[in-house]
Amino acid sequence: MSILSMTCLLLICCEPVRSEAIHRPNVIIILTDDQGYQDLGCFGSPKIKTPCIDRMAEEGIRLTDFYVGASVCSASRASLLTGRMPARHGVGTAFFPGDGSMPTNEATIAELLKEAGYRTACFGKWHLGDENESVLPTGQGFDEYFGIPYSNDMYINPNHAFAVDTLFAFDYDKTKALADQDSVRELKRTKKKFDDYLKQGVAKKVPLFEGVKIVEYPADQATLTLRYFDRAIDFVEKSQDQPFFIYLTPAMPHVPLFASEDFAGKSERGLYGDVIEEIDFHTGRLLDHLRHSNRRNRTIVIFTSDNGPWLRKGNRSGCAIPLRDGKFTTYEGGVRMPCVMWWPGNWRPGSVSDQVISAMDLMPTIAHYAGARMPKVPLDGFNIANHLETPQTPVKRKYLYYTKGRKLSGVRRGDWKYLRHGGSMHQSSKNGPELYNLRDDVGERNNVAKSNPELIEQLEQELRRFEMTMTD
Repeated sequence: MSILSMTCLLLICCEPVRSEAIHRPNVIIILTDDQGYQDLGCFGSPKIKTPCIDRMAEEGIRLTDFYVGASVCSASRASLLTGRMPARHGVGTAFFPGDGSMPTNEATIAELLKEAGYRTACFGKWHLGDENESVLPTGQGFDEYFGIPYSNDMYINPNHAFAVDTLFAFDYDKTKALADQDSVRELKRTKKKFDDYLKQGVAKKVPLFEGVKIVEYPADQATLTLRYFDRAIDFVEKSQDQPFFIYLTPAMPHVPLFASEDFAGKSERGLYGDVIEEIDFHTGRLLDHLRHSNRRNRTIVIFTSDNGPWLRKGNRSGCAIPLRDGKFTTYEGGVRMPCVMWWPGNWRPGSVSDQVISAMDLMPTIAHYAGARMPKVPLDGFNIANHLETPQTPVKRKYLYYTKGRKLSGVRRGDWKYLRHGGSMHQSSKNGPELYNLRDDVGERNNVAKSNPELIEQLEQELRRFEMTMTD
């Protein structure tokens, strides 16, 4: 065989691999914290202005019935990253520093994509464990991590290590930082409550991590949103032609709220609005970078929140109107989130989907587009690629399940929603069942359980049937 023939043969053999690498999309998930269903312009906010995300919706798909796996931070995030319900991945609550983690044998989106040749990065709040290196993002499939390891109202873990060049802010030095660790160690030893951490002055002072070590303490939270998006844009640029996955998770609008000088005092909605409008601005910067760097048609961007608003925080919390309630509950305001998906040139612009879609659908859908190998465990998400590409194609989901902790607490079938013991934060077997028709009563004001005993029995039987599958 001639050299020319051999060269042509090699080019033919290699071409499918090169073509596949070119067409595999980059993926960015922007996940805010405690943001309400209404808290975007395109979802009806009367005072919060979000022109960048509104434009994203005009160029992409707005999802009106998008659900997360739980109404608390850690459980919700674990479900998004694994495609599995709390009963399977074992996370049913929100972790405090050093007090639990997502099992390391759970496969994450990052691990699937990394195996498929993607560069991976997590910038922002993690909240799936911090007690050792194996449970931090770099132990769960991410090449890079820059962020705070849990909620921004928490405190330093006594076992966290400082980098050699840690920046100490707000008149701190290493001696004061070590004193904070000693205080936390004693509070944890005596099993004090969170209010005691506040009184001791260690709560709301969180460490900023690079990889597995603290690089700033206490973190300057007013600048974190800017820095997270800066890191994301830099990561995009450094990826060149290699596909990438970015899990971008601002710590806000979880309280305490912080906005930079450029945004503080600018929103009609007060500080809460300042925070959302700053996130919107930087989302716009990121999308503009994708446009200008010729990655617009090669990058999937998904914007949503981990759970509903923390309503008891008053004007520091978001709004879920027209939905009922918020964080910690299984009413719609706790688990139905604003969601926008963007992939120009691939999904029909300006689409609005009212299909019941879950954050757990992201893993199988992203894996489909990336050509990634799926984990050999039961998943609770569906590949919704056909629906995203052809909106009239329905999602193959007959039931959506609601959870409280690691237990099933309700189910949605079509427009009907059944909650065994109600949806409040303090569910009890003493509470009677609740049944709502979400088409007629999206605010869940009219409990029609008493007038529909047969339907209640059908939905309860479905819950029991599905519970029997939760044995893995």
